[in-house]
Amino acid sequence: MARAKTNGKISTELADAIAADTGTKMGFEEVTTDDLQMPFVRVLHAMSPQLKKSNASFIEGAAQGDIFNTVTGQVWSGEKGILVLPVYYQLKYIEFVPRSQGGGFVGELAGNSQEVRNAVRDKDTNMEMLESGNELVKTAQHYVHIVHEDGILEQAIIDMKKTQLKKSRLWNSMMMMQRDEGKLKPSFSNVYRLSTSEDSNDKGSWFTWTIKLEGPVPSKEAYLEARGFYENVSSGALRIAAPPQERLLEGSDEIPF
Repeated sequence: MARAKTNGKISTELADAIAADTGTKMGFEEVTTDDLQMPFVRVLHAMSPQLKKSNASFIEGAAQGDIFNTVTGQVWSGEKGILVLPVYYQLKYIEFVPRSQGGGFVGELAGNSQEVRNAVRDKDTNMEMLESGNELVKTAQHYVHIVHEDGILEQAIIDMKKTQLKKSRLWNSMMMMQRDEGKLKPSFSNVYRLSTSEDSNDKGSWFTWTIKLEGPVPSKEAYLEARGFYENVSSGALRIAAPPQERLLEGSDEIPF
């Protein structure tokens, strides 16, 4: 029996053996997209569990306004931001139990459903309410590739709701302005930098997205990888398992307005 070593170093022979099997999907033969979890990229706020030392989700060194990955826990400075290639956009209609009744994710509704059509806005809370008494939250989901500093692309979702919806509309407008001789370019033909800044209204203050056009997609390889991601999402071939309730909520509902 081979004796395992855990010093982090591997021999040339071992590296060659791993390289020979790389790309074969060995060990992952029965893993489907239903067995994977798409990371969400979100902004940290004062009430985010990632900022509480007593919480299992606590991230050392993270601060309000920083950006984090819900799966890997990676954190980026909100001031510097992250680079992303936008790949696909969807507007979701999500049903939640109101906070006053304990809160909680219920499910996703079809945009043309009777429940959504009959939703009304509560004048006191400014929330859209369903006939069931639950809250309807319109959620803009941007499927993106995070462009890491080493050039690696990582699939993720940036979801924007409530006060963030105007930033989603702004981003969509910026993307649709990118044209070649009047013809609309694919959304993933350009890279955008998403950082954060503080915003406020008469109900309080919070950190919000700041979106700027960075420049063209860095390479043909990155463009083709993004196009493949787009084709999988738009065709419905990519079906990602719904995140656990705590993953869907964390970092997304600290702003009640």
